[in-house]
Amino acid sequence: MPETTPSADAPTTDPKRVEALLRGKLRQLAAEESSLAVAAPEPGTQVQYGKRAGDHVAEAADRMARSRTAGELEKLVDEVTAALAKLDGGTYGSCEQCGRGIPEGRLEALPWATRCVDCQSKQRH
Repeated sequence: MPETTPSADAPTTDPKRVEALLRGKLRQLAAEESSLAVAAPEPGTQVQYGKRAGDHVAEAADRMARSRTAGELEKLVDEVTAALAKLDGGTYGSCEQCGRGIPEGRLEALPWATRCVDCQSKQRH
């Protein structure tokens, strides 16, 4: 029987391994999101700033940075969750744009990738 080598377009990644990677990523993202949580002041309470004029600016900048990071984390959670759904639906590893298989190397590096390298590079330009 002739030996066959998998095509670069057909990922041969073990589904159980992929699921474990994706679920691990979701746990990591949840931990990161919870570390960004900042307790909101009680209604009617004034936020106390330091004696220096710039103290409130630093706090506001920190809150904005945390908010931006939280938004990026939420987007990544959505991407990982979508990859799990594709894995369950049997479409994991197919490019959403062209339908070809996403190369295994790309899925190894980014298990939640939704596009092949060609389509992703076109998306960015």
